[in-house]
Amino acid sequence: MIIFVCTGNTCRSPLAESYAKTVTDREVESRGLFVTSNQVSPYSEEIIQRENYSPSTLPEQLTHEDTLDNTLLVMTKIHYIQVKMLNEDADVHLLSEYVGESGDVLDPFGGNMDDYTRVFHQMKHYIDKINW
Repeated sequence: MIIFVCTGNTCRSPLAESYAKTVTDREVESRGLFVTSNQVSPYSEEIIQRENYSPSTLPEQLTHEDTLDNTLLVMTKIHYIQVKMLNEDADVHLLSEYVGESGDVLDPFGGNMDDYTRVFHQMKHYIDKINW
């Protein structure tokens, strides 16, 4: 299974999960490293609904068990380090590096719809390059 990971599992990873479910039959989920909310960002939800993607799951905390036998695709280098602190043997990759590119996926939290749309298109670009 592939698990997309971001900070709170409210903005980036739910968008990535929803979009990925439209392009692969593989099991895809999302998690957060510091989940404090029980709902996905309204902007992320709006993009998911507008594009008619599969609904994302509710925000869920990444656990040690999640780091076993799953491929974790994180948004930033800091997320990578945090996952490795949870399990140094985790199969974790920066989303951009997983497809041969580089760079963090910026956090749109606190931004407007344009910020969320820009981040969504950045993640979509990477997800479209995954060899499912």
